[in-house]
Amino acid sequence: MASISRDKNGTKRILFMDQYSKRRTIRLGKTNQKTAESFLMRVERLIDAQRTATGIDSQTMLWLNELPDAMYAKLTRVGLVASRQASKDQTLGALLEQYFETMSVKDTTRIRYAQSRKLLIERFGSGRAINTISTRECDQYRAWLVDKGYSTAKVAKEIIIARMFFKQAVRWELISSNPFEGVRGGSQVNQERLFYVYPHIAQKLIKAAPDADWRCIIALARYGGLRCPSEVLRVKWTDVNWAEDRMRVRSPKTEHHSGMSERLVPLFPELRSVLIDAYELAPEGSEYVVRRYRDPTSNLGTQFKRIIRNAGIEPWPRAFNAMRASRVTELAAEYPSAVCTSWMGHTQAVAEAHYHMVRDEDFARAANQLTRSPGMPDGFQSGANSGASPSQNTAQQRAARTGKDGQTQSQSGQQSVVMPVPSSCCKSLQSVSSGPGGT
Repeated sequence: MASISRDKNGTKRILFMDQYSKRRTIRLGKTNQKTAESFLMRVERLIDAQRTATGIDSQTMLWLNELPDAMYAKLTRVGLVASRQASKDQTLGALLEQYFETMSVKDTTRIRYAQSRKLLIERFGSGRAINTISTRECDQYRAWLVDKGYSTAKVAKEIIIARMFFKQAVRWELISSNPFEGVRGGSQVNQERLFYVYPHIAQKLIKAAPDADWRCIIALARYGGLRCPSEVLRVKWTDVNWAEDRMRVRSPKTEHHSGMSERLVPLFPELRSVLIDAYELAPEGSEYVVRRYRDPTSNLGTQFKRIIRNAGIEPWPRAFNAMRASRVTELAAEYPSAVCTSWMGHTQAVAEAHYHMVRDEDFARAANQLTRSPGMPDGFQSGANSGASPSQNTAQQRAARTGKDGQTQSQSGQQSVVMPVPSSCCKSLQSVSSGPGGT
């Protein structure tokens, strides 16, 4: 990788090929062999860190900090480290300030990054030179986040964002390597914060809502599965197709993906009834379903927790996300994954990692549909296998063995699946409105 060359006058040089396959030379002057070999070893570590885009180890970082300016400048000229003066001038506060000036993200993302910025400043200080932050300190930063009581998912996200900040510093050639590279982030999935909002709870919340806007917010999040507030606040009355029982949803979260700027969601019966009531109460010419609470500074989460308590329920973590996850879980139990992901606007992998939950009724249904297991009596078959009662199974099996009237007996023993309806309960379809303003 690198080698020591001896000149006739007794001086020594270190020769190596940089990441662009260009031959580089570092002149050491007159020095003994042991010192030259020690310098060579550290140069090779810098080359490794540069080629693999990993952080410089703490021992090498200490060695760099102790190098005389003249020798450090030689490393700068061959591209192994950033300029010492530039690094001194570039503080953590200045780096983050420049990053926020140049990034182009949504307001919600900017707010999220600002939280990470605050934590980095709290730990390292705004005036800290970024080239003095070692990989060991980055590992200690992760441990510090854990000690503050943050969840595993929160810690993982903070490490990812910090790594992104310093990756930009490498790209701007402010530092030679990213000290956060290699710091273990961990899983961003937090199953402990998942909460299933049962339908009867949702109904209590709708009854406790102070106005029609809040009833729509709750129904859109819980029964429509919309992201709140980003998708909920963008729904317009013109998006609601009463005749076809579906609704258009605009998604700023996924709009940067091709074909995912919007999607169609069914008008589920629970959602439709709430929207009909709100439509009848809305002033003429109203554009948005939710008219109030559209101010970006309005904290819907705090207000929603107040509604939850007014309904006599203890608030749960990530209140709006849990509403969406509850609808995703219900749909996954009834419809194919391709249908669910199309309606909800995410991938199957995201659904399984962040939304799907096991409900009490899943256990109950499994317990009532036992399958045969080792040790069960011969001939035992449960409803889960046959879909019929044990007595009906016995009759069908006997008929199958004799080969006589199998089809006739099995059908005659069953009741009709059509429920008779009195003619007085029937109405002409043409006289029923298809929704607000229907024909």
